[in-house]
Amino acid sequence: MEQDLYFPADVAAMIRKGERLLLAGDIRLLSQLPEGEWIAGTTNMFLLPSGAGTTSYDRIFACPLPDFVTGVAIREYDRNSIRHIFNEAPANGFTVLILPFGSEPHLTYAVNAGSYENFATRPICGWVSGGASLATVMTDKCYAVSGMNRQAYSDMAVAMHIAFPCNKYAELHIFNPYRQGSEKINFISDGIVVKKVLVNGVQCDFAGYLRDTGFDLTLPFVADYSGALINVVVSGINGDEVYMTTPVFRSLDYYTGEINPQMNDAAVINDTVIFSVYCISNYLKQKISEIHPKRMSGPMVFGEIAYQLLNKTTVYATVGDTIPASKA
Repeated sequence: MEQDLYFPADVAAMIRKGERLLLAGDIRLLSQLPEGEWIAGTTNMFLLPSGAGTTSYDRIFACPLPDFVTGVAIREYDRNSIRHIFNEAPANGFTVLILPFGSEPHLTYAVNAGSYENFATRPICGWVSGGASLATVMTDKCYAVSGMNRQAYSDMAVAMHIAFPCNKYAELHIFNPYRQGSEKINFISDGIVVKKVLVNGVQCDFAGYLRDTGFDLTLPFVADYSGALINVVVSGINGDEVYMTTPVFRSLDYYTGEINPQMNDAAVINDTVIFSVYCISNYLKQKISEIHPKRMSGPMVFGEIAYQLLNKTTVYATVGDTIPASKA
């Protein structure tokens, strides 16, 4: 079976056959599935293998894992135990993590992942599950589901640790359609709630700056993380407080983001892609959706994970063949 939308009865048949699955869909559909080696998150928006986006309330997106996978382990994490996730990830393979939007594990992971023991030493990717739509993600209940016990959690993260044989390896990739613009922003303190910033070296009220300039809140602020451009996004403004979807750091220089007119299709897009998630807000921008990396499919999500929590990107995992030592 290939990655695509399936009716619940078809997904249930796959589970009973022993398929190991990464799933996404409406909680009413996911609750119909039998126990098995699967995890899921809630969303109703999907990118199909054809490249078309769709909303579905009667089908589930299924991503079957390759037959060569040697084993999986499904774990639930609360705000305290999630700090162990890199230690519990397989030595060879990768982990898919699902964080319910607004849950304590979501907020804890967003702020602290970079300080976890063995951070980024093993591939961890995944996504933030949402509700019925982008407009209602703040009010809908959002879930991560463990197939091992058929439990849906709004306050726990769920992960699948996926082990590979020694002749295979996994690699994570980020496709970011944004580049740094002209205005330099420095945050005065680390965190998700921001009041004061430096704009081109001049301190000002961040909420006032956003209002006065008419800043397009669908655009990110972009920082260079050791060569990787990472986006942070405003989720809301309340008086003089600005809420970010992921934490900002005072040690970094951020710039107002703009769509990169020279962006190209991601370089490594072929049959080796085994998992991908796509930011819903990028799909809503025509200039980005037209260049979306081909041969991608999966849930449209409310935050992407490639080691740390990201925004406005496509995250995907590929599998490669290792070179035997005798031929290296």
